[in-house]
Amino acid sequence: MTEAVQQSSEGLWSAFLDAAKTSISSHVFETWIRPVECVSYSNGAVTLAVRDQFARDWLADHYLDFIREHLTRHAGVPVAIDWVIHPPASAASRDVHDPLPDEGSQVSESIDTPANKRRHLNPRYSFDTFVSGPSNQFAFAACKAVAEKPAHSYNPLFLFGGVGLGKTHLLSAIGHHLLHADPQTRIIYTSSEQFMNEVINAVRFSTLDEFHHKYRKNCDVLLMDDIQLIAGKDRTQNEFFHIFNTLYDSQRQIVVTSDKLPHEIPEIEERLRTRFQWGLIADIQPPDLETRIAILQKRAASENIALDDEVSFFLAKNIRSNVRELEGALVRVTAHASLSGTPITVDYAREVLAEILSTRAQQISVESIQKLVASYFQVRVIDLKSPRRVKTLVRPRQVAMFLCRKHAGASYPDLGSRFGDKDHTTIMSACKKIEALLKTDPSLRSQVLELERQLDVKR
Repeated sequence: MTEAVQQSSEGLWSAFLDAAKTSISSHVFETWIRPVECVSYSNGAVTLAVRDQFARDWLADHYLDFIREHLTRHAGVPVAIDWVIHPPASAASRDVHDPLPDEGSQVSESIDTPANKRRHLNPRYSFDTFVSGPSNQFAFAACKAVAEKPAHSYNPLFLFGGVGLGKTHLLSAIGHHLLHADPQTRIIYTSSEQFMNEVINAVRFSTLDEFHHKYRKNCDVLLMDDIQLIAGKDRTQNEFFHIFNTLYDSQRQIVVTSDKLPHEIPEIEERLRTRFQWGLIADIQPPDLETRIAILQKRAASENIALDDEVSFFLAKNIRSNVRELEGALVRVTAHASLSGTPITVDYAREVLAEILSTRAQQISVESIQKLVASYFQVRVIDLKSPRRVKTLVRPRQVAMFLCRKHAGASYPDLGSRFGDKDHTTIMSACKKIEALLKTDPSLRSQVLELERQLDVKR
């Protein structure tokens, strides 16, 4: 049986490599894809082995969707991907039944193939490596409180925020902290996608009793990522509802993450929506400039990357609303520099990230800035474009012109036409006036900084 499964995994991965070779550049293929090994494939669960954590993070950030889509195409069924790190050579001779040295950092795999398989928590995702700032302090404190006293105050804990802001990091950090305090804690750490696949397999192979025992009897803490993805999946929602009730009633901790608030998740059952609101809801916002710089410097230090302050500031200033993109930009720059033997400078970073920065610059439009400024100053967009020169309109109009020029990159004549067919000299004068006032008027400076912060969120 083992030989058949191994042959199946080899055939699946071989077919994927043949297709991938023609779909991506030879450099990316040889550097990142070819070294990966498919160590197992069963019932839609694919386990991929990589050389180190750096490779795992790079592939997960840049090619996870590509790998999953192509494997699904060749397997003929939806696949869920799990990552493992190659063991050191010295471990090769260890008896397979011997416990792993870091067994305390392992939690139950959501798809048990075989049933005793364990899954590592990401070793980088601890409370010590999380950079806390104004945008995430509340969520950080809530997660630490849960890790210190599970099911004591905040149960369930519902973390929500945009993509790449640190929800998964905090979820893993809770698991690490709990296992450090008590290695016998029974933690199930999974994603809603994997949970759904497990429900499907339990129904398909008539193993619902084992499934129920695992989640209802053999679980002290449930950590589930991206709960919004079970929306519209009736059977999956039903199973999760009963698991939730069992764990909650027996005072066991539940932590879920989502990119939406409970009332914003479409096609979610009302009974689940209500239960998500029973405990604490903590949001994570995009980090401010100082926090972004701290994130970069901490990541660079952990990877032994020489990153000077100018490069940190450049990356943090241009990659604004997403920690995953921010760290991905650092990985991209350092990988290119390592392969080419080039020192990391601001000019080099700008060259490597030219395509990304160009795309981001196009994401802020004149119209979006006009709407934001009008809302902030409580006026109408049509008033910003009007010829009226009342005091309540002049300053908002000038601020809008200044921000459009700075962030949308529009020309003076173009802005003139966008603001009610005004002469380009009017736009130029307004921009210069705001620029001068920013140096002497703290109130105006505060207003413009707040508007720019909101623009960062919308990027």
